[in-house]
Amino acid sequence: MFKRTDFKGAWGLKGPVGALAVYACVLFPILHIMFPQAQRWAPYIYPAYFAMVVLLLVLTRHTTWRHLGFHIENWKQNLILGCLAGGLVIGVIPLLELFIGVSGMAQSELFSGADQRLTLEPEGDASFTAFILPTIFIVLAEQGFLTGYVLQALIRNSKPALAVYLGGLIYMLIHFDFQLGMFLLGLTASSFYLLTGSLVAPLVFQVACYSAGWLLAQHYPKVFTLLGFLF
Repeated sequence: MFKRTDFKGAWGLKGPVGALAVYACVLFPILHIMFPQAQRWAPYIYPAYFAMVVLLLVLTRHTTWRHLGFHIENWKQNLILGCLAGGLVIGVIPLLELFIGVSGMAQSELFSGADQRLTLEPEGDASFTAFILPTIFIVLAEQGFLTGYVLQALIRNSKPALAVYLGGLIYMLIHFDFQLGMFLLGLTASSFYLLTGSLVAPLVFQVACYSAGWLLAQHYPKVFTLLGFLF
């Protein structure tokens, strides 16, 4: 039985909806229509906006870090939950690689040329260090805003099960990524937040999922091809 920290935020839906509207109606069109050349910075600009909103809420005392879910209450339980779920996602990758080789699928036309992906010249630094440092910032900002702020308001103002599904949909729409993998990531992170009342498990799980995506792109081209419809 999981120990859950109660949600103590006092904000309603007006603030989260307004912040999402600014993102969808102002920031997103500016980057993708008015300044398309700036799209390469979009993965960092969007989290910076989320971080700015959360920081502004805390500085103006509309909420606290703890009320958003940034706390260490029951941290061992929540860390284990995030690590187990994230470890499962990462652990499946080499198992699928082994299955592709043992089953003979590697010889099929589907995987022809898959290994050439690793020989292509990468854009920028492809090291794990260069990947993980900005990823941690992105995940902190996204979880603080999307889960701690937006999802918590949905949980407190609607049925929790509905809020979790809406959390998955919002996560998919925010990233403008309509693949199943992004929806499942948001759905799982939302479920962990509802279950624990903490952002620890969602944070660890999302970092693990992004790390799995890096592994697929850098070291497992056949699995990347197999799971292309997800990622």
